[in-house]
Amino acid sequence: MVIGGLMEGLSITVLGVTVVFGVLGILAVTMYAIGWLERRLVEKEDGGEEPVQESPPKKGLDEKKIAVITAAIMAYLDQKRPKELPIKRKPSEAWWLSGVTSHVGEVENFNYKLGKW
Repeated sequence: MVIGGLMEGLSITVLGVTVVFGVLGILAVTMYAIGWLERRLVEKEDGGEEPVQESPPKKGLDEKKIAVITAAIMAYLDQKRPKELPIKRKPSEAWWLSGVTSHVGEVENFNYKLGKW
């Protein structure tokens, strides 16, 4: 009886895993086919590949100008540096409530002890 239950559980597990991976495989193939079809449609709309024209090289800034700009940015950012503020932690409301309830319990026990004297 136990072995029959184990075999049934094993067969259900294998069937479930097979179904999951089968659906994932179908989904992967479908997504790949949609991507391939979309690439083909975009290529047809473009009418083939156009030759890439090289742009003339742009004149860059010389090192002296770059150094001046960098120094100006660093000086500006140095003035805008945020100030450090100390963080004061506020105790949680849950701890306050716990302290009150434990204090109330102690007061109640104290009153009962006094009543027995």
